[in-house]
Amino acid sequence: MTYRTIGLEIDDVVYQRAVSKAVTDGKTINQILVDLLKDYAGKAVSMPSAPPAPVTAPPTSASPAPVSPSQPASTTPSIYTVKSGDTLGAIAKRVYGSAHKYFLIQKANNIKDPRLIWVGQRLVIPPLEGAVATGGVTSTPHPAVVTSPAASVPVAVTVPSSTDGKNPRPTVEFVGSPNFNRRPHAEISAIVMHATANGTLQGVINWFNRSDAQVSAHYTIGKDGTIVQHVRNEHRAWHAGKSEWQGRPDLNSWSIGIEMVNWNNGQDPFPEAQHQAAVNLVAYLSGKYHIKPELIVAHYDVSPGRKTDPRGYDMDRLRREVTARI
Repeated sequence: MTYRTIGLEIDDVVYQRAVSKAVTDGKTINQILVDLLKDYAGKAVSMPSAPPAPVTAPPTSASPAPVSPSQPASTTPSIYTVKSGDTLGAIAKRVYGSAHKYFLIQKANNIKDPRLIWVGQRLVIPPLEGAVATGGVTSTPHPAVVTSPAASVPVAVTVPSSTDGKNPRPTVEFVGSPNFNRRPHAEISAIVMHATANGTLQGVINWFNRSDAQVSAHYTIGKDGTIVQHVRNEHRAWHAGKSEWQGRPDLNSWSIGIEMVNWNNGQDPFPEAQHQAAVNLVAYLSGKYHIKPELIVAHYDVSPGRKTDPRGYDMDRLRREVTARI
């Protein structure tokens, strides 16, 4: 059977909305285009099948969504693994022909400091309109193998604690994830607590750093109280999935997601250091964004019957201790 490759140019806002809806519907963008062409042409259009995109889930339960090989590099983001001696400018020179376009890669990967990248880091290379990415960057037809950063946690920048106000910002290690988009109304008025269903902070970082994971959170708190930020507060992380609270759907658009490293089996404990870090972070965010205690919720609150995390964590204690501090 003969297949044909087609290109489609749309603005980023429409694309991100389409991706979000595709994840909710359990489809790939490629499948949606096939359905559209079938309806338009009035007869079956055969294209290579692809597994459905994963719904938002804890790191151990989600499945990566492969990029369809039928999509041209000019309209499909590609993946590049950082090598020794690389800089964002050098990578941009290689794939775009101009080092001055490094900011496109920086923005796509939520990198705060463009000078700080690490060997083994997997970068999303966004398409350049009218150009085809080259220089060793390829579309990924199969789920990619994660290459873990050498040595330690890949920290892009450490944000020191703030001494201002009643509830200062705790020390945070920022490790950017490519899995985010814009908040539709720039609203932040709720906090959703999660458990990772994963045993290590590094494992969560590696998963959220995969563009094909299609899942993220704003923060993850390790068992020792270490706080890592994956997505900036003003951006929309992909943590809650299909959700509703107090009659309002889509918690991703108006909440901050906080993961806690825990197997979520009801037996794995949440150490006191981890809990106190959660209190410090939630109190800081609640004060900064004027979040009411009743809007500090668990994932199982906003996705009942679908999610159980954070199982075994005392949400009432968290709300009480945060309320006492704000």
